[in-house]
Amino acid sequence: MPTDTLRVDAPFGEDSDYPHLFTLRDGKVYGLGRHAARQWAFDPVAETRTDLPARPDGVHRGYGSAVALPAGFRGPNSVLILGGDRDDPHTYQLADGVWEKKQPRAFGRTQDNTLLLPDASLLTVNGAHGIRDYGNGDYNPKADLKYRQIETRNALGEWRLGPVQRLPRGYHANAVVLPDGRIMVTGDELQQLANDPKIDDDMNGSIEIFEPAYLHQGSRPTLDQVPGDPIGFDSRFKVSTSTPGQVKKAVLLAPTTATHAVNTSQRHLELRIVHRHGNQIALQAPPSANDAPPGHYMLFLLDEKGVPSTAKFVSLR
Repeated sequence: MPTDTLRVDAPFGEDSDYPHLFTLRDGKVYGLGRHAARQWAFDPVAETRTDLPARPDGVHRGYGSAVALPAGFRGPNSVLILGGDRDDPHTYQLADGVWEKKQPRAFGRTQDNTLLLPDASLLTVNGAHGIRDYGNGDYNPKADLKYRQIETRNALGEWRLGPVQRLPRGYHANAVVLPDGRIMVTGDELQQLANDPKIDDDMNGSIEIFEPAYLHQGSRPTLDQVPGDPIGFDSRFKVSTSTPGQVKKAVLLAPTTATHAVNTSQRHLELRIVHRHGNQIALQAPPSANDAPPGHYMLFLLDEKGVPSTAKFVSLR
């Protein structure tokens, strides 16, 4: 297939590979590079690029993560940059072209994966001292244990340390939110060698599963049926549940696509509940493609504690 060429390019160099790219509710694509000065916004309609202010930390961040922060019923209008610098635990939020230093995590780390969860909280897993440096050596028996600690961020922006992963996972590690609300954590090249020193075999990688606290707060609401056909923007659609009294909120969570700590497809939107009738709940789709790019999303129903149902996939078109 022929490739369309846009009228403007993106800054690129040795210090700007693996940029984070997000579409925000204004319809622009925000390119947030690893180098502090490589920050820009692209207007896909006008095909123009505007340079943004440099990230205030002033450093090159090595494979840190970034998340477009939830903003209720509309698409996100800000991005949180975090990780990628073992000496800086702070997080940095870009909103309306302005950077603001936000609450720090417990310590700096590189190679971290930060995920959006159904209840709009954030979860950081994985991390290391450097690309192939785990703090006390390459192999996980010598690794610094702190890089195994999970961290979570609540709706107030407060970070809290969580349980410890069984293995250190840094370079080429990954994590995804599963439709049942659990987190699958996998990958890393050097922990594999440490646990499987026979390098001429198939090198089957290991997987860890993390269960967030919301899966241990009582029974979960159920989601029984969703539309099989694509859902139009700003339209109403119905879902069915056998636990209508438990349902207090409905959310869309885009599935993860990630590599090298860069995860630019995940997105969290709340859906308006516009009507209830028996086991049927009518929901309002996101207003436009600027709020939620077309494609597949996991639809979760949540109770008043933020406990999610098992998701079903829906398609926005």
